[in-house]
Amino acid sequence: MVLKRLTQALTTAGKTVLYGSDQAEKIRQLESMGFHPQRARHALNACDNDVERAAELLLLGGDGTASMPIELDGVSSNGRGNGTSDASRVDEGRHVAAHNDEQMRRAIEESLAMDRAEEASQIRRAEEASLNKVPKKSPAPKSAPAGVNRTPATTQTKPKNKLPTVRSAAAIHAGKAAAARTNQMAPTRNTLDHTHPNIKLPEKLSNKSKEEQIMRCAHRLKPHVVAVDTLLRVLTSVRNSPDVVKFRTIDRNNANYVQHVRDKPGAEDLLLAMNYRRDTAKNELRLEKHLVDPTLLYLGISALEQMRTSEEYQEAKKWRAFHAEMNRVARQSGSHDVQSGMTQEETEVRLDFLSKCPKEPPEGRGAIVNVHLGKESEQIEGGHVSRRFDGDDTLQDVLHWLGGCYGLELINRLHSREWCLCDLNRYPVSPLDVEKHGNKTLQFLGLFPSGKLGVRLSEDGWKEGGSVDFHGSARGLGSASRSMLC
Repeated sequence: MVLKRLTQALTTAGKTVLYGSDQAEKIRQLESMGFHPQRARHALNACDNDVERAAELLLLGGDGTASMPIELDGVSSNGRGNGTSDASRVDEGRHVAAHNDEQMRRAIEESLAMDRAEEASQIRRAEEASLNKVPKKSPAPKSAPAGVNRTPATTQTKPKNKLPTVRSAAAIHAGKAAAARTNQMAPTRNTLDHTHPNIKLPEKLSNKSKEEQIMRCAHRLKPHVVAVDTLLRVLTSVRNSPDVVKFRTIDRNNANYVQHVRDKPGAEDLLLAMNYRRDTAKNELRLEKHLVDPTLLYLGISALEQMRTSEEYQEAKKWRAFHAEMNRVARQSGSHDVQSGMTQEETEVRLDFLSKCPKEPPEGRGAIVNVHLGKESEQIEGGHVSRRFDGDDTLQDVLHWLGGCYGLELINRLHSREWCLCDLNRYPVSPLDVEKHGNKTLQFLGLFPSGKLGVRLSEDGWKEGGSVDFHGSARGLGSASRSMLC
């Protein structure tokens, strides 16, 4: 028993040294299946060290797997056990190894021939399937000499000596791959129709009718006053003078076009629906003479004129006029360069307002109050001022400071409720009643320790003297609840 274990250990060590640890492990796996180690080594070398394919080749290879003596390089284990190996035994071992190699070579050739035949059969079936599964046989011409075989190479009959019907996994996969390549079958992918059959994507705008494209783009342009007016003017000019090239050409680099039209939703889509084409070389939109369609021009002009009567357009036009007023007021700021053009009377009024303001706290004390004229997105030049106030300063002190910065007109319009002073830190933005809460402290109003105010256009209800419903909790420590500010 001890000698047997010693022999196995020596055999394993010899295999590891000769073939490497990885191949030796695979040889041991095949040997545990009942195959001879020498034949297992040859099979692994023929199959690139693939154990499964080597096992298939060994099964196809034939007889006498377990009964052969264990050999390493043609030398029997019995000879090594005795410690001597004569020349005759070495020659006999070499003959046995050569015989094993020949048997393995034959088995490999038979397997490869079977794989090639199976692949050819798969390709032939794929070609027949690509011809609508109706193989057409062209009759041989009458003038063809006898004995000439005109059968295509892919449809010739198999030889009489049929190969074994056993098919390896590699041959099956190779045949399927060849058939897929022949039929140019793309791999199936899960699309939205398969994963979400109940979801239907909306149709692209470019696939809809011209009329629907024009109406949809015009509706998207309603809140953009300048874009609507500009496009209406362009289309009217093209309709009245279709022969003038400058009316049919739009420079996409123009500053006004970039600011007011190009990036507005639906603007360029409307022009493309009117048969304008992009010229990428010159970065232009061009309408060729032969593409001018009076019907499309009529639809576009009618749609834009209809948008000018919408509520969104009218509301946006009011805000545009309001921001124009804010720009004018901001240019009269005391810190602006135009302050040199103020009259003596205006200067005295502003000085009077500033004299009523409390002293500004030093840096590090008080709360910074910021005031914006109009919406911050407009970025009005000179429309932002800031100053420090104490918590016990009142809203009237802030109004005096604004009067010194922008003049009497701003204060009068705030008192008349044509414009309103809003707390921008609240949501939704709420106007402050400058008459009712003028004597309230900034802390009571929620403007301490930080305040952000904005001059906005008053709504119709606020102009008529109504109040705004406040909801939510107080903003800031020690400030009044929102219901107390009504």
